[in-house]
Amino acid sequence: MSDAKAAKAAAKVLRQSNNEWSNKYFAIAMGSIMVLFAIHHWLEVMEIRGFPRQKSFLARKIRLIRGLFSGSYKGLHIGRSALYTIYWAVNLILALTNVDLTNMNYVAKRFGWIAVANLVLLVFLALKNTPLAPLTAKSYEKLRPLHKVAGYTCIFTSCLHGIVYLAAWADSGELDSMQEVKNFAGAIAGLAMVLIGLSTITYLMRGYYELFYMFHIILFILIMITVGMHRPKFSSSTVIIVIFTACLWVSDRLIRTAKICWNFFGNSASITALPDNAIRVRLNRRINSTPGSHAFLWVPAIRWFESHPFTLLSSNPSEFVIRVYDGFTRDLYNAAQTSPGRVFRCSVDGPYGQVPNFQRFDKVILVSGGSGASFTFAIALDLIEKSDTTVKTIDFIWAVRQQENLSWYSQELKRLQNHPSVNLFIYVTRQSTSDSSGTSSLNIQDLSEKSPAETTGAPMESSTSESEVRDIEKGGPQYMNSDDEFSPDKICSGRPDLNSLIAGSVATVSNKSSDDRIIVGVCGPIAMTNATRQAVSSIARQDGPSITQYTEEFEW
Repeated sequence: MSDAKAAKAAAKVLRQSNNEWSNKYFAIAMGSIMVLFAIHHWLEVMEIRGFPRQKSFLARKIRLIRGLFSGSYKGLHIGRSALYTIYWAVNLILALTNVDLTNMNYVAKRFGWIAVANLVLLVFLALKNTPLAPLTAKSYEKLRPLHKVAGYTCIFTSCLHGIVYLAAWADSGELDSMQEVKNFAGAIAGLAMVLIGLSTITYLMRGYYELFYMFHIILFILIMITVGMHRPKFSSSTVIIVIFTACLWVSDRLIRTAKICWNFFGNSASITALPDNAIRVRLNRRINSTPGSHAFLWVPAIRWFESHPFTLLSSNPSEFVIRVYDGFTRDLYNAAQTSPGRVFRCSVDGPYGQVPNFQRFDKVILVSGGSGASFTFAIALDLIEKSDTTVKTIDFIWAVRQQENLSWYSQELKRLQNHPSVNLFIYVTRQSTSDSSGTSSLNIQDLSEKSPAETTGAPMESSTSESEVRDIEKGGPQYMNSDDEFSPDKICSGRPDLNSLIAGSVATVSNKSSDDRIIVGVCGPIAMTNATRQAVSSIARQDGPSITQYTEEFEW
């Protein structure tokens, strides 16, 4: 009898060891992937800074990898899809190895361990102050798709954990075990995970973002507490993992709070309403940031418990140009209209973002849509102000819905227009009724010299329906003045053919043996970023100048 008990105890210890090692192997696998990303990033840095440009083996291999994994196939991003496949394969292998698949209790327990491992990963990927930012040049917003995938995987494995356990207990007549506090707490954690998953439905997340965010945080805290209660013994290691995960999250929150407090002293914001539902926010305190980075703006008089991320147009003075939607931005816009000239106490959490050094390239192509131009204007203005840059030319492509949108950046446009190294390509996608005859083109300089009263007013009506506007990847521009050739002072109607524009811009650099380096920076709607990514990917796989791409997307 004692031998049977000893054998049973030894088997239990072995199962515990195998389950713990499943998490260790998971951590090793995820850590290895992160190391590979770090190595790839630093090889790119070395290739940009010091290696022969077209002749080196390293340059050719990096170019091939970049072109292969940056493209898309039938709407799927190749690199991201490959990463997801590897990630899910790791989960599947660890869930089904070193476990007795004939015993459902053991299988259910293993799914629980895999769910805990994914819980750590999804929290790590959500950190705003992630250590991956300096190591891999992947800031938190770049990691967000991975965070979401890890979250869905955690929910899925948690549900499997609960369902398989319930099925096993039902077969053995042990459903009464659910009345135990630890198992009831586990059920609450599983339900909270399912609710978080349902809350990520696009309609809810976009239409009620502030509510979604608060719901997300409250349920996350509930999950951490109930998972700890589900396996409270330190000998089982699970509660140690939960405590470690909670420490990661709390540490990030403390760092963010410290930034908010530090940037609050002596800081205030003036808010100016712009045409067609936009605002310009200027801070009286400078925030040291790299061009193209973003920060979370906090205005307690508008929303006490909320801060939202916006791209910094400039750091001296610190300014944002913000497109108005609902919620926080709508309240800011209303405050600017009802109390013009009022100064609001404010603070920022940031800056964030790992933006590449555009100064190290020979040619810069900047693509943006609407208020995404804050990113491209910040880059372009910084480049023309630098004396030590290697940049020879800047092609600046900007698409807006209405002509009034151009006044959001009127002074910035004028500065770029007056610089000899900058080529402006401006597109208005919705032609106003006043210009429906197509007899003239708008001059940027004329617009920039108008008074605020002349550039503010009701948005112009579109003379064409949205369905009549050509797809961003098809067709060339229709000029407002068909008798004139395109010039930087003129604005085209219709949407830009990004594939042709980027290919033409690259072709102007030199011949196939060119040693010049090109970077394409894009910020705008998902259709624009996808079109740009596809254009760059097709060029990157060809012979010619080295080409790099950096994207800032609107999806938060």
